[in-house]
Amino acid sequence: MGGRRTAHRWAVATAGAALAAVSLTGCGDDGGGGAKAAEGAKGGGDAKKPARRAYDPPVRFEGNAVDLTGAEQPSTSSGEALRPSVTLADGVAYVDDQRGIDAIDTRTGDSKWYVATKHEGERGGFGTERVAPLVSDDGRTVYAAWDRRVPGEGTVRDRFVIEVVAVDTATGKRTWSAEIPSDPSATGMAATAIGADGNLAPQVVGVDAGTAVVTDADTTYALDTATGDVRWKKGDYRALNLAEGVVAGGEETGYNQGRLLGVDAATGEQRWTVAGARQPARAAPKLLSANRDGHTDVVDAVDGKLRLIIDKPDYRCLDDARSLVACSKSGYNASDRGIVVIDATTFRRKWVLAADSGRSVPRVTGFWHGALYGEVGERPVVLDGETGEDRETDPNAAPIEIDRYGGVEGTRFIPAKG
Repeated sequence: MGGRRTAHRWAVATAGAALAAVSLTGCGDDGGGGAKAAEGAKGGGDAKKPARRAYDPPVRFEGNAVDLTGAEQPSTSSGEALRPSVTLADGVAYVDDQRGIDAIDTRTGDSKWYVATKHEGERGGFGTERVAPLVSDDGRTVYAAWDRRVPGEGTVRDRFVIEVVAVDTATGKRTWSAEIPSDPSATGMAATAIGADGNLAPQVVGVDAGTAVVTDADTTYALDTATGDVRWKKGDYRALNLAEGVVAGGEETGYNQGRLLGVDAATGEQRWTVAGARQPARAAPKLLSANRDGHTDVVDAVDGKLRLIIDKPDYRCLDDARSLVACSKSGYNASDRGIVVIDATTFRRKWVLAADSGRSVPRVTGFWHGALYGEVGERPVVLDGETGEDRETDPNAAPIEIDRYGGVEGTRFIPAKG
């Protein structure tokens, strides 16, 4: 299970090695805050409560917002690291509030359950950043990880661990947990942020076939979920994807140098590599991106094959949890802005929106079930993921997380409206 958690002229190669290259020179289409509960689930529920209205996808947001207390990030050195630590899944907001996971019912604002960490956070200001929890594809399990301090006794010094927890989303009960002795470089004191998001916080990247992949700053660990033992670890490596038995991510190879690297999830042995790649980021469950030779490459996370070239650097991608991937850039320089949407299976383009298209290029915030959410200036807008046309010009929100009941903007859940 991978989990949900946040261009130039096109040329498509043969079906055996689909590769798209796009330059952003035009637009075209070739087809297609409640109180916390004790650990564990709250019982009860109002049987008389009317059915909740659902939208697939929602395109307007209005109504009583729910505050997601604890989801806000502290001040950080990276803009993307300021993303609220919340994952939305089927009416529940899973919040990493730094002390544990809070499952908040987005209809009522009440906490369904709360699971606290066993140990306290590190002292001295480290361990305050966090990454949104990972929810499994089937929605049954939520995962999170934290830097923790285990107090010493007598002459025994304090020790530092990465505490990993897996929780049943229905009951709020732990299904398994583990403690990883963290390397000195994984505490945030000597580490550098390898990923494009700039976040040094612990993260569960994926869980599959009894292996859980966890990153902390510049180190990746593979755990046996049955025993909690570390199968392998790799320093100077930030995992981003776990798909089909392959862990994919970015590796530091020297000062201001790096590469993309895929390794076997069970053994840690190298499966593929792409040299000269920096600022790696997750693009989709089976894709990752990086800056390379002055452009953005999107690479297959399973076999390392190049799937898309965008002729400018610093594009970041989102998938819509169905069949599309949107890669975009929004910066101070208007000529650099653009959006390109591709089919996640064929890697063929759906459309391109460039700065010189005669339309404003939105800053993309979220993507879900064919709806692309963003902002033009301070005005929210929703685009059609299949065509790139305006789908809703007054949505009242530009959410970063979306489900059929609404979306998360900032640290508030805003209900969907028909």
